[in-house]
Amino acid sequence: MSLSSHDYLSFQCSMRGTCNDSLGSDEQPMQLMELRVGHSRNLISRSSHQILQRSPSTPMGDALFSFILRDQEQPPFLENSSVLRFLSSFRIPIPACNIIYDQISSFAQHMTADDVHLNFHMVVDVNVGEMIWVDLDPFLLEDHSPPAMNGAPASAIERLQREKFDGLREEEEEGDCSVCCEALKGEEEVSRIPCGHAYHKCCILKWLQISNSCPLCRTQLQE
Repeated sequence: MSLSSHDYLSFQCSMRGTCNDSLGSDEQPMQLMELRVGHSRNLISRSSHQILQRSPSTPMGDALFSFILRDQEQPPFLENSSVLRFLSSFRIPIPACNIIYDQISSFAQHMTADDVHLNFHMVVDVNVGEMIWVDLDPFLLEDHSPPAMNGAPASAIERLQREKFDGLREEEEEGDCSVCCEALKGEEEVSRIPCGHAYHKCCILKWLQISNSCPLCRTQLQE
């Protein structure tokens, strides 16, 4: 089995947001965009185009931007420049950055019905999918199966399912689950793994089905 020297990237963008009351024409609206970038990896058979292995998206970075709709009508777009700089820092090609930005702008305008005085907060998740093409020697197919994702030991997962959560720590009160990127809340079922990091229990259990390491520090779970 040999890896191709030419890998490819795909980009997926999902958006959601909430709007508040409109302000007067002389007031500056509170229009914010939370931009979060994640990375996933797909191992693909060159001969069959079949996905042999798919990893979940892991967070790479996030930032909060002012996204003032009024400025979108008067180029150059200052917000565009800062968003492009942020996206390109993850080695996303400029043409893809421009397409992502256009999607964000269109979503904001549709969400607010072009009301430039409306308060809103939108969350944009961009996933950078790395596609690694694999060449398989047909004479070795009987002896080599596709690489498998090794999850955590069953005993380690069972311990997490049984253990009672010890509560959110002070530094975690405003933190997010690094698997789903949603906020950790006291009323939700949370789990802390041996390295000390906390996640939504359902998220970390799904993660450990395919990976035997902490999404943040990569510490492996032991039997």
